[in-house]
Amino acid sequence: MFLNYNSLDSLAIYYTQRTLRNTRCGGQCEIHVADRQQRVVVNGVYSAQGLVTSGVPQGSVLGPILFNIFISDIAEGINGKVCLFADDTKICNRVDVPGGISQMTNDLGKLKKWWELWQLSFNVDKCKIMHLGRKNPRAEYRIFDTVLTSTSEERDLGVIIAEDLKVSSQCNRAAGNAGRMLGCVGRACISSRKREVLMPLYRALVRPHLEYCVQYWRPYLQKDIDLLERVQRRATKMVYGLKEKSYQERLNDLNMYSLEKRRDRGDMIETFKYVKGIHKVEEGSIFKRKQSSKTRGHSLRLEGQRFKSNIRKHYFTERVVDTWNSLPVEVVEAKTVIEFKQAWDRHKAILNKR
Repeated sequence: MFLNYNSLDSLAIYYTQRTLRNTRCGGQCEIHVADRQQRVVVNGVYSAQGLVTSGVPQGSVLGPILFNIFISDIAEGINGKVCLFADDTKICNRVDVPGGISQMTNDLGKLKKWWELWQLSFNVDKCKIMHLGRKNPRAEYRIFDTVLTSTSEERDLGVIIAEDLKVSSQCNRAAGNAGRMLGCVGRACISSRKREVLMPLYRALVRPHLEYCVQYWRPYLQKDIDLLERVQRRATKMVYGLKEKSYQERLNDLNMYSLEKRRDRGDMIETFKYVKGIHKVEEGSIFKRKQSSKTRGHSLRLEGQRFKSNIRKHYFTERVVDTWNSLPVEVVEAKTVIEFKQAWDRHKAILNKR
C-alpha cells in the first residue's frame, strides 16, 4: 500500500511542538517552529505580519527532519511492515494466509486513529494498493469508507514498481529519458564532436538516467539489456572518427565499459559495502555468511537462499552470491571501497587477457 499525505502546510504547529518535546533535540528544534510569522510582498508592497499556525519550514534541511520526527510513531501497533522515507510511506502485508485480510484492515483502522490524533490527513484519492502474487485474493480496502484504488504500476522513489515485479517499464522509462537527454546534448554540440566535449556531457547528463538505483531494477531480459545499451551505442557513435568502428572498438578507444559490465561492477561494489558493514544494516538482514569448513576460497563467502519463482534469482541478494564467492582473496579483503574498485578492475583485466 502506498500512502500519500495531504499538503504539509496543513500540519498544525501545536502538534509538531508536542512531538518535539519528546525528543532529545526538542528544545532546540522547537525554536524554529514556535512564533513564526509570514507576510506577502507584491510589487514591493508588504502585507501585515501574520502568525503561522501550520506547516513546517520548507526549503531547509530542518523541514524534512521535523516531518520525519513527526511521523516516526506511525508504525507503532501496525502488524505489517512499514517503510518510511521522507514523506513516502508504504505498508506491506501478507494476505494469502488465514487472517491476512483482516490484519490489513486492522492496520488501516490504526492509521485512521493516528490520523485523527495528530491531524495529518492522508490524500485518500492518491493512496493506492498493489496486489502482489498469484494467490493474492485482491480484496478491497477502505479508508474512511473510500475504496483504495488498485494499481498495477507505481513510481516509488523514482523507480517504477510493477505488480508482476518485472522491470521492463522502468527500462523503457530510463531509456526514453536518457535518449531525449542525449538528443539535447547532440544538438548543443553540433559544431563539436570531440570526445573531450561529448563524453563528459554523456557521463554527467545521460548515463545517470540509465544507472539510477540500477542495483534494484537491473534488467535481466535481453530485450531490456539491449534497450539500455542502445543509448550508449548511439552516444559513442556521435564522437568524431568513431562512427565506422564496432561498438567494442569504440568502447576501447574511449576507455569505457559496456553498461552491462558497469552493472556487474556496481553489484560487487554494493555487495562489498554490505559485507564490510559500510552500509549500516542489521547483520544477516541482507546476506548470510556461509558456514563451511572448506579452505578453498576466501572467508567472506555468502550463502544463497532457496527460491521457487524464476524471477527471484535475478534479485540483487541472489544474483551476486556466486560472483562474490568466486572472487580471489586479494579483491574481497580490500580495506576501502577505492581499493576494492582498483582490485576488481585488475581482476577483470586479467580475466579478459586469458
